[in-house]
Amino acid sequence: MPLGFASLTRAVCNRARRGLYAGRRVLSGNQISDDGGNKSRRVWKPNSHNKRLYSHVLQRMVQLRVTAAALRDIDKVGGIDAYILNTPDKKLQSDVALDLRGEMVEALLKESVRVHAAEQQQAAQPQRQQQRRRRQQQAAQLGLSPAAAAAVEAAPL
Repeated sequence: MPLGFASLTRAVCNRARRGLYAGRRVLSGNQISDDGGNKSRRVWKPNSHNKRLYSHVLQRMVQLRVTAAALRDIDKVGGIDAYILNTPDKKLQSDVALDLRGEMVEALLKESVRVHAAEQQQAAQPQRQQQRRRRQQQAAQLGLSPAAAAAVEAAPL
């Protein structure tokens, strides 16, 4: 059982676990004829379609089977990324959505590590410039020639 919730997997049909159905499921009831009121059993299936949605986090198109209700929910929260990342597991009820969430979290972690490294590099750059200025000032105070000052500047920190 991929979802890990035994009670959940029994309540959700396999088709709904392969897409974003937003809680919609197959309903059954009676079709009643106009003339005699005769009843015959029928089913109402979710209004589902294959759609390609763009994920800004993954930076690619994601093909999913989604219902019209799920598309409304996605629009309401601000996109497929926000919907998948912020909707609780119990409400998603989809293996595909949980896999996508894992990919998105991994991509977000990689991006945050890259941004953090760039910030650290930018923070270190002014320190290097300050140290270089201090060395130049010290060389000027000591009355060193420009060649000697350049040699002091080139010396390792």
